[in-house]
Amino acid sequence: MNFKDFNFDLRQLKSFIEVVNEKSFTNASRNLKVSQASISHQIGQLEKMLGVKLIHRTSQDFSLTPEGKVFNRFCEKIMKDINSLKSDMKAGTFGGVVNIVSSSIPGTYIVPQLISSYMNDKNDIFFRVEILNSRETIERVKQGEADLGITGKELKHPTLNFKEFLKDEIVFVGHPDFKDVNTPDELRKIPLVSRESGSGTKNITESHLHDCGIIPSELNIVMECSSSEGVREAIINRIGYGFISRIAIERDLKLGKVKIIKIKNLNIERNFYIVTSKAKILTEPASQFVKMITDKIITD
Repeated sequence: MNFKDFNFDLRQLKSFIEVVNEKSFTNASRNLKVSQASISHQIGQLEKMLGVKLIHRTSQDFSLTPEGKVFNRFCEKIMKDINSLKSDMKAGTFGGVVNIVSSSIPGTYIVPQLISSYMNDKNDIFFRVEILNSRETIERVKQGEADLGITGKELKHPTLNFKEFLKDEIVFVGHPDFKDVNTPDELRKIPLVSRESGSGTKNITESHLHDCGIIPSELNIVMECSSSEGVREAIINRIGYGFISRIAIERDLKLGKVKIIKIKNLNIERNFYIVTSKAKILTEPASQFVKMITDKIITD
């Protein structure tokens, strides 16, 4: 085969990597927001160009051929090099850019403190922070659209690394004028403010409620919010009760704006994680930022 026959399209390589990671053409097409027929066509073009079969695919089995494994290593290396080039170009002539995506609680209350600690003697670094829900945060990192993510949800995936760095408690909160709730069963009878689907807070809360015999459809949800700040403000304004990170309401507790209500046999704890992509080489500023956080874990 002549080198001139190697006419790779980056979209083809990205599609191939996504299919391999998901072990599914359907999931890959959903993640990349293109049709399944387009994904299949791109893989077919690669196999035709290379003259080999890359993927064994039946209704019961999905696996790479030996040639497919070799090509997968090649694709991963190419994508790493491209991500490294993009990061180097963004750095330009100054210290560099660190792109962070974060779920609501750490993005609002934790990430600013971490950046402040890092920037004490590094004024040439620019931080870009985007606050999403946990599911979106993980997806952005997986797609290589951010250097790192901070999230309260861990998702096992072959291309992602998760590192626990902080513990959190989700508490049940109401306005000081609200009556107390003593048992999980009473939650069915009161107005509740909830986070949106994809929120790590909502996912772990519903999991614990399920263990208490309560399913979400039984609850009286009167308002749904896309941020912890929305839940917090709704509680302060007497719209309803809500489950929220203790970190988010520490100041309000001291000012007497809200109260924590202890419910029997319902204690919700979770971890926050740094998530990075195995397929993306971190810039020096991003790498040092992650190291600062992990060093702090060891010190603490």
